[in-house]
Amino acid sequence: MPAETATWYLAVDDGEFVLPEDSDAFAAAGYVLSPAECVRGIETEPVTTLPFDELADERPFCVRSPDGRSVVIVRLVDAGADGGPVTVAVSRHDRKG
Repeated sequence: MPAETATWYLAVDDGEFVLPEDSDAFAAAGYVLSPAECVRGIETEPVTTLPFDELADERPFCVRSPDGRSVVIVRLVDAGADGGPVTVAVSRHDRKG
């Protein structure tokens, strides 16, 4: 599905992830990140850029949907050279209620 028609997405451009305009993100300092830590991080230390070189070794980051009802925790598994394919592991967590 093209990013322009998705409710929210995680795109790739020039060695970094690109977030939807209305989404929030947080990059963990370590290698463990829970949904609750994600929300706290977004509220206290949000990031606007997610360059691949800062996410090496599967350092997790998270993205909150524009409506605030879900977060995804993402790990960069492999970034292809020169704009090649990117492999990520994603887990989605929806807020109940």
